[in-house]
Amino acid sequence: MSKASYDEARAVAEARRQTAISNAHEAFRQALAAENASHAARYKAARDAFDAGKANPEATPEELRDLANAFDAAANPADHSEARAELDRAVRAADAAYHAEIARMGPSMA
Repeated sequence: MSKASYDEARAVAEARRQTAISNAHEAFRQALAAENASHAARYKAARDAFDAGKANPEATPEELRDLANAFDAAANPADHSEARAELDRAVRAADAAYHAEIARMGPSMA
């Protein structure tokens, strides 16, 4: 393989790698948006339930405590660990595919 064809093949492999990484980041952004929306809905539901409980004169202290605990739990930050793990997996796969392709091409012709 000539140096020019090696460089061209390497550039094509790098472009595939960058496209895969870009796609992984887009999927990550979409997963974050979905989780944030879901978290916001859970938080609103817990807040509304707690507010309704506080407004209910027949609510028992135990019911109010349970509602308050649920509201406090819903106030925790959204969990993005699954989305982060998927991004990490996708980037590592793109890197591995790139390095395997470069290894198959053999050493460059300097």
